[in-house]
Amino acid sequence: MTTEELAELFMASLYDMAEAAPHPYFLFTMNEFAPRMGITDMSELRKAISFLEDKGLIYLASTDAWGGISAGITVDGSVFVENGGETGIIERFRKDPSSIGIVPQPEQPAAVLRQNTLQPPPLEHPLQATSEGMLDAVLAEMVTTVENEATLGPAARRDLFTDIETLKIQLSKQTKNKAIIMAILDNLANVAGLAPLARLILRLTGE
Repeated sequence: MTTEELAELFMASLYDMAEAAPHPYFLFTMNEFAPRMGITDMSELRKAISFLEDKGLIYLASTDAWGGISAGITVDGSVFVENGGETGIIERFRKDPSSIGIVPQPEQPAAVLRQNTLQPPPLEHPLQATSEGMLDAVLAEMVTTVENEATLGPAARRDLFTDIETLKIQLSKQTKNKAIIMAILDNLANVAGLAPLARLILRLTGE
């Protein structure tokens, strides 16, 4: 299997997870992808991920110290999968996974897939939980604003989605990097529709 074919299989799995989730701009843990596809050469998978990032089809793909993979699919990435990719392996995989040496696995229900998305750690204090819910709502509104902003080009829109996802990650951490949060909020505030939302996050987080 070539790097491009492996990349497209990764994209197809990521697309399916995004379709099952309540919102398409989640990061998903892809820890089951390699064993499900029979992949033993993780270096080849990393090449495939870099290939996809360079083409702007996924964002914030990362591997941790234990080999765990997290990634999100971009709008261009979704269109790419819907159009069948370029190598033909997506169509072959959809029709008959065994034709490319893959043994079909039972599909995970949507609830399980949602649990696999990047989520903040549980909060014990009710006031913290309320604040967290408001932050989620504001971040979701940011995504909607970017989606509907007609003045943005594809690259700028993609960059803003990446900023919002990075902000979500930072806000979910126990130890937050305030410098990164402020830099992202400053950048988001340059878009008129996002400026009041950025200020609201500042108030909610006390930055």
